[in-house]
Amino acid sequence: MPDVGDELKMDCFRVLLKGPEGTPYFGYSWQVRFTVSDGFPFHSPSVGFVQHILHPNIDWASGSVCLDALNKKWSPIFTLKHIMESLLPYLLAYPNADDPLNRDASALLRDNPSLYTSKVLESVKRHGLKIDGLKIES
Repeated sequence: MPDVGDELKMDCFRVLLKGPEGTPYFGYSWQVRFTVSDGFPFHSPSVGFVQHILHPNIDWASGSVCLDALNKKWSPIFTLKHIMESLLPYLLAYPNADDPLNRDASALLRDNPSLYTSKVLESVKRHGLKIDGLKIES
């Protein structure tokens, strides 16, 4: 007979992240995939966006996130809630063009910030999940 604890193990799951106010991502949401290893909280979870998102520190194809706090500077004091409520909103609000996973987005942000913002808005409308009350439209 299987152990009930094994059936309830949630090492891979998705959470809905709302775009932070004051950013081109505001008004839309993205599914964020978490994969948590047995070493958590001493090892960081793998975090990635499910839908495409245009951002210098997020890989367009895989959704992987480049953020020091999730890699080199990971600390066991970080929680999944902290990642969702602080780290990822901060990343969306303050892209780092000097540490890119998406080199095209990084170059655009550096060379033409207003065009970068308009491209992000265009992409957000195409790939983000629009939240209308409790209904989510894709």
